[in-house]
Amino acid sequence: MGKSLLDHGEFLRPAAVGAAYYRHYGPLFPAYLSLFYAAFGFGVAVTKVAEVALSLLFLAVVYVATRDLFGRTKAWFATAYVALEPIFFIASTIGYSENLVGLLFVGTVWAVLKGLRQPRFLLLAGVLAGLGFLAKAPIGYVFVIAAVAGLAWRVRYRGWGVLRDRWYLGGMAAFCLLAGGWTLRNLARYGWPNWETSAQLDAAYAFGAANPVILLTGLVEKVPWFLLIFLFYGGMFLPELRRSLGRVREERTSALWLAVGLVFVMGWIVSAFFWTIEHTPVWWHDNLRYVSIASPVLLWAAMREASPFARLGSPERPSLWSFRSRFLALMGVFVVVNLVVVAFPTPYSHIAAVQEMDRHLQAGDTLALDGLSPELVLPYVSVAGVQVVLYRAGFNGTFVLSATSARYSGFVLMESYQGQDLTGWSYACRLWAKAAIVAEGRLA
Repeated sequence: MGKSLLDHGEFLRPAAVGAAYYRHYGPLFPAYLSLFYAAFGFGVAVTKVAEVALSLLFLAVVYVATRDLFGRTKAWFATAYVALEPIFFIASTIGYSENLVGLLFVGTVWAVLKGLRQPRFLLLAGVLAGLGFLAKAPIGYVFVIAAVAGLAWRVRYRGWGVLRDRWYLGGMAAFCLLAGGWTLRNLARYGWPNWETSAQLDAAYAFGAANPVILLTGLVEKVPWFLLIFLFYGGMFLPELRRSLGRVREERTSALWLAVGLVFVMGWIVSAFFWTIEHTPVWWHDNLRYVSIASPVLLWAAMREASPFARLGSPERPSLWSFRSRFLALMGVFVVVNLVVVAFPTPYSHIAAVQEMDRHLQAGDTLALDGLSPELVLPYVSVAGVQVVLYRAGFNGTFVLSATSARYSGFVLMESYQGQDLTGWSYACRLWAKAAIVAEGRLA
């Protein structure tokens, strides 16, 4: 998408005949990547550099925001937490946008908290929330839940007069301009009711609405899983979090819990809808991606209740010394998870196939994909002048890379590739070469 934006000024998807618009990812992350492609060229290495730069920026934002709210010592806790949190770590190694979404979410919550005393920050909160929508636009309708809950929270503490607050209205307008502009673009491209960025989510919503029993099953069965995810992030800090919940009627505390709660509720709902069509495990590790962005804010809620020294009296406030030991234990868990990911990498089978095939490719070759999308393969083809197309009957090119069990007349099976990650999820594909070039000995 980033390369397409750079080349065409739009998000076009490579196809065998003509071009189609992307309908899966939001626009902000590929727009960010396009800046690096413009400066350094398109490729996997450049994408990795862009991810590292984004990760470092995320850490800087977390440090500055936390220091502003809670002081320098707690800022270092939060920065270390984000640096080692497994989903942010994994996302930064495989080209996902979670670090960008996390950066914008943390920035938005910081601006909202600042806006409680300095209303002008509410305008910034609206801008950052709008950018967050563009970074994670595929979640679609559930943003309505967040919008309504945010308005209800504001009215609860400030009354209906908030609708006369120019800074609050400015923030709402900024969000509507950014989110609404992208929505209008989608309507112009796909027509009503396809305003969603993600065609896959459209299908999930439609299937879930048409099969309420299946959807309800997913929602119910995912409740304990999301509670377990909450404990993964907050279980070490239960003394602080219990105290925080006891003060949830306070405006500042309620803002933190509202942010965390909305992310968990939206993640729970969206993951259940996706489960109805993707047939992934109900308790799937990838669901952590839906809520990881809330984990730094959950840490804020805990750290806010930890004082440098334990206070006498009732209720006793947890000390930062006690908090630190439990924090270090959680960081140890994060490090172990990350080391396992690094020690047992599981590249997708089609990546392994392309990297193996790359040494045989020549300018003018045509690679057909069956059961795979072109954008999954294009970044790994390093030989110039190679055309990547979707497979059609009668294809007479050079190679076929297939994720199906089909056989191809006039082609010879060269290799089969299969991988399996730590959760048992498997990936497989097969590489076929034109019989004539095999007979010539070109692939020897």
